[in-house]
Amino acid sequence: MGKWYEKSYRRNLVDMHIEDWNEEFLSQFDSKNYVEMLKKAKIQSAMVYINSHVGYCYWPTKTGKMHSGFKGQDKIGEVIDLCHKESIDVIVYYSLIYNNWAYEQFPKWRMTDVNGKGSREYGGRYGVCCPNNKEYRNFTLSQIREFCEHYDFEGVFFDMTFWPMVCYCDSCKERYAREIGGELPTVVNWNSPEWVKFQNKREEWMSEFAELTTSEVKKYKPGASVEHQFSTAPQSWIRGVTEGISKASDYAGGDLYGGYRQQSFVCKLYYGLTECQPFEYMTSRCYPNLSDHTTMKSTQMLKLHNYLTLAHHGAFLAIDAIDPKGTMNPKFFERLGEVFEESSHYEPYLKGDFCFDVGIYFSFKSKMNPDDNGKHVTHAGERVPHLEAALGAARVLAENHIPYGVLNNYRLGDLSKIKLLILPDVINICKEEKEAIQTFVREGGNLYMSGRTSPELAAEILGVVYQNKTEETITYIAPTKLGEAFMPGVDAEYPLTVFGYQQRVTGANSAHVMATITLPYTKPGEPGKFASIHSNPPGIKTDYPAIIQSKYGKGKVIWIAAPLEAAQQQIHREVFMNMIRMLLPDTPVFNAEGPGPSEIILFHDSKEKRFLVHVVNVQEEFPLLPVEGITIRVFMDDKIPMKVMRLPSEESIEYEVRDRHVVIHVDKLELFEMYAIDYQ
Repeated sequence: MGKWYEKSYRRNLVDMHIEDWNEEFLSQFDSKNYVEMLKKAKIQSAMVYINSHVGYCYWPTKTGKMHSGFKGQDKIGEVIDLCHKESIDVIVYYSLIYNNWAYEQFPKWRMTDVNGKGSREYGGRYGVCCPNNKEYRNFTLSQIREFCEHYDFEGVFFDMTFWPMVCYCDSCKERYAREIGGELPTVVNWNSPEWVKFQNKREEWMSEFAELTTSEVKKYKPGASVEHQFSTAPQSWIRGVTEGISKASDYAGGDLYGGYRQQSFVCKLYYGLTECQPFEYMTSRCYPNLSDHTTMKSTQMLKLHNYLTLAHHGAFLAIDAIDPKGTMNPKFFERLGEVFEESSHYEPYLKGDFCFDVGIYFSFKSKMNPDDNGKHVTHAGERVPHLEAALGAARVLAENHIPYGVLNNYRLGDLSKIKLLILPDVINICKEEKEAIQTFVREGGNLYMSGRTSPELAAEILGVVYQNKTEETITYIAPTKLGEAFMPGVDAEYPLTVFGYQQRVTGANSAHVMATITLPYTKPGEPGKFASIHSNPPGIKTDYPAIIQSKYGKGKVIWIAAPLEAAQQQIHREVFMNMIRMLLPDTPVFNAEGPGPSEIILFHDSKEKRFLVHVVNVQEEFPLLPVEGITIRVFMDDKIPMKVMRLPSEESIEYEVRDRHVVIHVDKLELFEMYAIDYQ
């Protein structure tokens, strides 16, 4: 018998971060009504709160404090029993680290900043406790044991398994001194071994805490799944989150609020990170995020979230928030029921392996900004240039119907699955990664690398020598004769603008240089001296290469001195895409023509001898405008197609076979279409 999550695609969470200073709070909570709402929404698996960030327990506890609104009644136990009677899986929600009750009751447990202050001393709502504090750890373990012995459930979701701040509490100081020696550094410097050791320890400690809590659940509930909050996977170094959080989870998942293009990227990121499929994508029923309690997303918005997740063969979890008095809005659950009723008919077809030719590399060790070097930790930002470049590349590839996935630095074996690797401003690459990437290119893989991606790797592959970066923070890329074809409309007099600095290298073969760096007349920001008052026009041509095209072993390489893929301008995206097309394989797993919003995702089910083609209308503005005239060509190699069906109706549709491709025409895409190509 399989795990519950292997067959569950319709999931729900009702946030219950409710205080108890008002007698009205949770006074109208009704267990039967709660489960009736789940039934309305066609929910297969319910995530149910047993505590919250407020810290009060929703079970009769001896280790903490029960929420007074329940008046000692085990209403959550009633919910769990009723869910099981309705064959609804129960995943209990427990908030780690964020616990206002523990924060207030035990001041020594608090995370503190470099000034010795806790999170609520600045007027914030959230009290955060340090996982390095032994008393807090023991408290957490005692609570896990208590709720495991009290309830029957299918899984646990641990929320907030990350560092909300850089902690300088006594427990962190003591542990660092014991394991590394010396005092905690307070100045960000990614070139400093001391600072890097500190960050490595922060990541190690958080992964250890995740493993500790997972192990405690498995001790009492060996058959239960465990999931840790992993929305922080793409977030900055401050969170201290690496693949260790995924390894401590049976499957990857988290709640995100950055729009549908971000969702598409994160679904691919989770697909490549999760220990077991399906991964889980969560987001709120309110628009734009959890800060709005009443503005409900439209049916079409919820459908797009759901179908975009299903197109990656993931499970969608919709987050509601309970009213302070304990009531729930039935309109949302009716709306969600409509969404899930429609999509449920696709679930039997969600099988097979994700197919893609291009891998966007996402590195957990590159979630920092070297421009913060020298700043005091209190002034360090959370910007992640590597993520910005990765998201930019993803958007361009999706809009141009290029089959791409997201690879990561701890599963280097996945390089064998692709033909083109994109390294988008990957700031930190270790020796093992460099060797794996060199082998990949040497044996025939193609490579695009941009910006600050490993000068050592560039030296090995291109024979160049890194000098420094430009002092200028507005620069230009001017095409050479070799690069003119890739940069239409751009020339030496009107080069491509880069809002940022570029890397300067020497030693490149001039026959391989596609573009050079041009600088403005003056340094941007220099007071009192400028060429043009509003802008910084190009004025100083250099011989420093901006784009290099070369070969390494059997593979082709393009290096660019700035992460062009992160730019928002249309011409920049076109130039990036032209370079990618040069590196693409002759026969990608599919190619397509059609409007940019029509994202295509392909799976191959070898057992059923079937390709599954998902087409999603990914737009950020609503209502969605339908798109028309999409042609999809799926490469069959030596497979002989037997029929093409539109799912879930399994109605046969017309198709063509050309040059070992099955050609499907989608005349009009409203929101989501799914096709099966059966072969022999």
